[in-house]
Amino acid sequence: MNRLFNPFRYIAGTKALVLGIMFIISSALMLYSNDMIQDSYIHLGMADVSLWQVMVVQFAWWIVPAMLLYAGGLLLTKSQIRIIDVLGTTAFSQLLLIPMIAPLMLPIVKDGSMRVVENLMQGVAASTGDLLAVMLNGIWSTLLLVLFYIWNYNAFSTSCNVKGSKAIIFYIAVQVVITIAGSLL
Repeated sequence: MNRLFNPFRYIAGTKALVLGIMFIISSALMLYSNDMIQDSYIHLGMADVSLWQVMVVQFAWWIVPAMLLYAGGLLLTKSQIRIIDVLGTTAFSQLLLIPMIAPLMLPIVKDGSMRVVENLMQGVAASTGDLLAVMLNGIWSTLLLVLFYIWNYNAFSTSCNVKGSKAIIFYIAVQVVITIAGSLL
């Protein structure tokens, strides 16, 4: 269970950074091939954008929070913090976006979601199959999102050698700021 909830006791630094960058590029390619973009910190949406724009956005959703968490780590601990560890572990956390994006590429989920939205807009009941696909994808995405936040906190906590209420409050504050600022942009 430790490896599931805190893999950063086992991987950090350059190795985590290289793998994390591969995960970020993979998720960007998956999004682009599905005409999607991560249009806020915790939301994926449809978009007609170029590959380089999707790449820039994916890297921004990683680097901005990582740098804020690094700054917080410098404020909260007297330990030596290596930026490579913070960048590496937070990049590695992006792995969880891949299984979150993958179901959206399946026709049953993608088309079913579109039909549910269209039916709702027209006031027509959606089919049971479409609703089931949307609900299962929603549950799956929610579980992965919770795990993403756990991983991201553990990346911050482990890399910056911080814990306790101050670390949790700072982490939550960064997530709230990023989510609000991202939705405004």
